[in-house]
Amino acid sequence: MFIGISQRLLLNESYYELREALALEWGEFFRKNLSSFLPLPLSYEVDFKLYAPHLKGVILSGGNDLNSLNPSELSFKRDAYETKIISYCFKKNLPLLGICRGAQMIAQHFNSTLKPCQNHIGSHQITTKKGKFEVNSFHNFCIENLGENLKALAFTKDQSIEAFRHKKKHIYGIMWHIEREKGLNEKDIFKKWLKGVK
Repeated sequence: MFIGISQRLLLNESYYELREALALEWGEFFRKNLSSFLPLPLSYEVDFKLYAPHLKGVILSGGNDLNSLNPSELSFKRDAYETKIISYCFKKNLPLLGICRGAQMIAQHFNSTLKPCQNHIGSHQITTKKGKFEVNSFHNFCIENLGENLKALAFTKDQSIEAFRHKKKHIYGIMWHIEREKGLNEKDIFKKWLKGVK
């Protein structure tokens, strides 16, 4: 069994070609913290349901803005694919974790509001029930308010929401990059998600 992970879409403009990619940090992160992983290939246009029986959890990775926030062909394609993944995970109770863009995607799916933000590039402090932590930050849009089925788990100084979970399903969102430096300065939220991955 694998943990599936979505990939960012890239356009090579020198000879118009769409590509998918994962940051190299993910390989090391999986080696240290998780078991085998399966990059989910949007480009093959294979229905996600064919992969799902081989998965024990799914991560929606970062990269690309949401199409609703910064429209583009790449974002449109990725949004459509990841919407299907979120719906499947919700229906089949498959553990789902969104990282940065992935968290935004889940938040939007469950009727949250997002807005442009400043000073969310580099690193910043977050606050959880267990204290304050310095984490990395690489996003231009933040979560302002959560939909009624989501519960906030972490905030920044500007009160934007940095982490959340679904109230009934094993679905979590984290706005910082757990695979990068300072990504596991706060480990508790990731560990709670991981406990549900069997």
